[in-house]
Amino acid sequence: MSSRFKGKTIWITGASSGIGKQLAIQLNALGANVIISARRVERLTYIDDHCPCRENMTVVPLDLTNHESVVNAVKKVESLGSLDLLIHNAGIAQKGLVIENEIAIDRQVMETNFFGTVDLTKEVMPIFLKQKKGWFAVVTSIAGVVGVPGRSGYSASKHALHGYFDSLRAELIDCDLNVTIIMPGFIKTNITKKELTGHGKAYGKLEKSHALGMDPDKAAKKIIKRLKPSRQNIIVGGFEVTSVYIQRIFPKLYNFIVRRHPMRWWRKVWGRK
Repeated sequence: MSSRFKGKTIWITGASSGIGKQLAIQLNALGANVIISARRVERLTYIDDHCPCRENMTVVPLDLTNHESVVNAVKKVESLGSLDLLIHNAGIAQKGLVIENEIAIDRQVMETNFFGTVDLTKEVMPIFLKQKKGWFAVVTSIAGVVGVPGRSGYSASKHALHGYFDSLRAELIDCDLNVTIIMPGFIKTNITKKELTGHGKAYGKLEKSHALGMDPDKAAKKIIKRLKPSRQNIIVGGFEVTSVYIQRIFPKLYNFIVRRHPMRWWRKVWGRK
């Protein structure tokens, strides 16, 4: 596995915490030249200071919701030389029933998770076309395959990424382009603490589903082990990932299960708060 990534240049967005952070550290340890990006530059600097091979780690600030920031980041990365793999990992989550979510929240989630990722993809494509080769790995979610109560905006943004990159993969262009879609289940990160509620405030708590989820370092190891240009999809997580297969094979059973999801009582909990 180490020889597969040694000397490769890999750019990771959303690298300040969670899966992105662990992917950066572990790929750096495997000999890759890792470029890490996020809005929180101070967190990136910390990772840079504590990575195994600091000389092979580069910090490039990036705000996906700002086109100028995207353009500047791509120029910086291009100046460093060739780019072998871009891991789209940045994103935000959302919590709340459809009738309780303000439209501004749905737009904000789509702006970051979908349009920001698309913007960066379009800016990077000329690099891949010039090289005649390229590779996108897109971290979505199992919520990008199956709908989850209370996650309509988040799920929609992840579904959109699946459609977009499936289409990109199918396009016949003058470039050896590979696309890998990574679908994590419940991973023990702070994503639920930062997720946006119906009125735009952060939820502020780690949900039990994620508190009991897979550690991000273990998830990153599993992702890296399976990460190959020829691999189109990677699913990683615990028992919850079976929902993807249940939905495909037994859709009625999946509907029965998901309608009894804890989010069914979210409005009552919201009302008490």
